[in-house]
Amino acid sequence: MPAPTTAQPLTVPLPDGRQLGLTRYGNPAHPAVIFHHGYASSGIAVPECTAELARLGLQIMAPDRPGSGLSDVDENLTLESFAADVLYAVDALQIPGPLAVAGWSGGGVHALALAALYPERVATVQLLSTALPFGDEEAYAELHLRWKAARFVNDYLPILGKVALVELSAQWQQKPDKMIDSLLGLLGPTEQAVKDQPAHRALLRDAAVHGFANQGQGVYFDGRALCQPPAFQLEAIQASTTIWHGTEDSVWPPDNLDFLAENIPEARLQLLPGEGHMLYLNHWEAILQRVRAEMK
Repeated sequence: MPAPTTAQPLTVPLPDGRQLGLTRYGNPAHPAVIFHHGYASSGIAVPECTAELARLGLQIMAPDRPGSGLSDVDENLTLESFAADVLYAVDALQIPGPLAVAGWSGGGVHALALAALYPERVATVQLLSTALPFGDEEAYAELHLRWKAARFVNDYLPILGKVALVELSAQWQQKPDKMIDSLLGLLGPTEQAVKDQPAHRALLRDAAVHGFANQGQGVYFDGRALCQPPAFQLEAIQASTTIWHGTEDSVWPPDNLDFLAENIPEARLQLLPGEGHMLYLNHWEAILQRVRAEMK
């Protein structure tokens, strides 16, 4: 039986007076994997991995984006500002050596920002069921219609989204089990199967409750940041990059991933047959093993 996860919540004061919340897993002396959680989630969305982290000699640092978990709201959030926040916290906590960066779903765009803006600090990138950069016009052309519609609402009807998120936040706080089952029920059959995996369902549920803190403001401003034109180029990423994606992903179907594979210099696409959007929950040890191999 695996050892229980030891998750250490931390906060780091930022130069502008805000607090950045993080969750640390593993030994603070070990090289770090910076895990960027998905949209409307938080840094506690990390699968149990205590024994594997000890064996591989890694730690995971999972920051909460502003407004989620332990992090204060940042109404001026951008992809670039959050990358700077994370690097500030890394240095404040004296985390050693080069970094590995991982990002799930919408967090994949934040992982891309960190790797592109600070290439000298990043040794390896793991994109897990990643979104495309909404604000990049070339990437926008590759988006499925529903995601183009989401960007339209963000760009032209933002107040509607903000009002809706206040209500969603209240529902996540009051009835989280109903909300996680409703969310999974809206997705494809592979994602719905998570309902039958109690540990994974509970992890996603609890991370979403934290993600919808502060009346959903974190989700709102994160969505705004994801849709802004990025101030970086994917070609600036120097690290070896693995794009982990399931063939049955109903949230981000894999047929638009060529954009990333063609624009990130050291990218390789690893398609996993039969897996859906939550593939990282089933393949976390393999992902960490890839990180360890690429950090040597």
